Amino acid sequence: MGKQEILLKSGTNEMELLTFLLGDQHFGVNVSKVQSILQFDPSLVTKMPNVPSAMLGMMLYRERTIPLIDLSVALDMETGLTSERQIVIVTQFNNAVSSFRVDGVNRIHRLSWDTFVPVGDFISSSNANSIVGSVHVDDSEVMVVDMENILAEIVPSMVLEEVKSELLENTNKAKRENIQIIFAEDSRMMRNNLVRILHGVGYTNIRAFDNGQKAYETLSVMCDQAESGKKDAMRLPDIIISDIEMPEMDGLTLCRKAKEDLGLKQIPVIMFSSLINEQMVMKCQNIGADGYVTKPETNKLVAMLDKMCFDG
Repeated sequence: MGKQEILLKSGTNEMELLTFLLGDQHFGVNVSKVQSILQFDPSLVTKMPNVPSAMLGMMLYRERTIPLIDLSVALDMETGLTSERQIVIVTQFNNAVSSFRVDGVNRIHRLSWDTFVPVGDFISSSNANSIVGSVHVDDSEVMVVDMENILAEIVPSMVLEEVKSELLENTNKAKRENIQIIFAEDSRMMRNNLVRILHGVGYTNIRAFDNGQKAYETLSVMCDQAESGKKDAMRLPDIIISDIEMPEMDGLTLCRKAKEDLGLKQIPVIMFSSLINEQMVMKCQNIGADGYVTKPETNKLVAMLDKMCFDG
């Protein structure tokens, strides 16, 4: 079964969630990441030696092989269901096609990001990195899975690129520490890794937030203080980097509200997301984003930061 695309307007803070089952527990994934849904066929899977237990092997899909991950194992859940009932969700993000085995698929829900509760508000266990938030749908609590984090734990090369030497030794490195960055990213793993990489190239003045709402509230305070003229006022950022899909406020809405409601049209905004495709590029342009980069292209992001901060 292929996914049914429902086009959403840019910057409305809406998303579509595909809900699925692991045992009797409800989970969800952003429809934008789903390419297709298939019945699980063990004959299409080739097992691999010396791989993590969640890695079922490589699955034949449209004349190519892609990783197949057992989501219940990745989340440390025992469902007890047989493979005859199971479903494969094929995803596309981070410039890669992958697949995840689940116990069943329910339906697609159109929701507002402000109905999501961020993971940090209710989970403190080691599995917190694999869940980005919770939302109440049809009398059930649905945990939204961080597919990027799960895939990164099994295939680490898909997290973020390491920066090339020419960017590390760039003449801009000494100037980078003076650039103030606001960074919004809900995935703890992705947030920590990107901050580490940016620090390594000299961008050390970063304020990181786990959702767009917190970033927007900070920007609003900065604007108020800047208008007050106080000597100790926080200075406005030089640039904003934002993921797109986040609880409470998504990145597109953050960009639109920062530029329209706060009047920060002069501050460049870069969307750094696993969901950059032709349709998403149009959405980024519609809300006034100044640039967009697909995860895990960190080198392209650093080059874009340099260009926007030093070549303008």
